[in-house]
Amino acid sequence: MRNGFIHLKNLATSEMVPNVIAVDWRKGAKGPNYFQAAANTRVVGAQIATIIKTLGVDPANVHLIGHSLGAHVAGYAGEKFLSKKIARITGLDPAAPQFQSYKNRVKLDPSDATFVDVIHTDAEPLLKGGLGVVQRLGHVDFYPNGGHDMPGCNPDAVVLSNLFAIKDITKDISCSHLLAQEYFIASINDKEFLAYPCASLADYGKERCTSCGSGCNHMGYDATTSPSGRFVLDTGAKYPF
Repeated sequence: MRNGFIHLKNLATSEMVPNVIAVDWRKGAKGPNYFQAAANTRVVGAQIATIIKTLGVDPANVHLIGHSLGAHVAGYAGEKFLSKKIARITGLDPAAPQFQSYKNRVKLDPSDATFVDVIHTDAEPLLKGGLGVVQRLGHVDFYPNGGHDMPGCNPDAVVLSNLFAIKDITKDISCSHLLAQEYFIASINDKEFLAYPCASLADYGKERCTSCGSGCNHMGYDATTSPSGRFVLDTGAKYPF
């Protein structure tokens, strides 16, 4: 899924009642191939920014949420607000192909919003079957289970042979890549994902990141701007994980 969500507050009333807009760009997300779909993220991001401005919404009340290519769409949208930034962007396993080694201006990065949080669930090199960005892209980056090979997923399930001629991305991406969305949904439904600060993913592999130390954070909806950095945690194999 490459859809994104715009979480708006105070759109119609003075009350703090959230208004949610789902962005359906399935035609643009299909390509006709991945390269075109990646290029389309800029167009969709610009259109989302235009909609927010046309509605007269205060950017400080906007939370953009995007999965895979949708994370970069959110980044492009946020980039269009110069004088006053979007309040928050949540990137759910941002897509790596065509973005991993690119400069910040062409992918999601911390400058795109006042607060950018990212959940990495398929952060491995493409040749190993990973479809998500390995590097940090936000103020706070969460790497559940080390950032790849999520519990309950078959690490060999991803299909790479036709990656760049994808007709329906949801049938070709891995289970781990999709789980970033499920974790975020679980966090909205009162699941607290306590995450521990970790200097490196290698330290996580050595079981060194198991205490709050300089401060813990919560992965998902309840993530906060402070403390910032890289965070890790373990999850279960089934909802609510």
